[in-house]
Amino acid sequence: MDLYFYINMYRNIIATFFQNGIWVIGFFYLLIKTFENDRLKHFSKYAIGIILAILLIYSVIVSI
Repeated sequence: MDLYFYINMYRNIIATFFQNGIWVIGFFYLLIKTFENDRLKHFSKYAIGIILAILLIYSVIVSI
């Protein structure tokens, strides 16, 4: 019973993270392709990292 709980919990964390994370990556990809700017590329790298970290924490909290 505990094994099923942990497998389901990890599956939910991974699924939630990737379902939401693909939108973040897609948004910043299109933003960079639309506006060719080195400063925007640099900012986007940090923004993607911070947002994905927040999404990972959100995924863990929602799945527990």
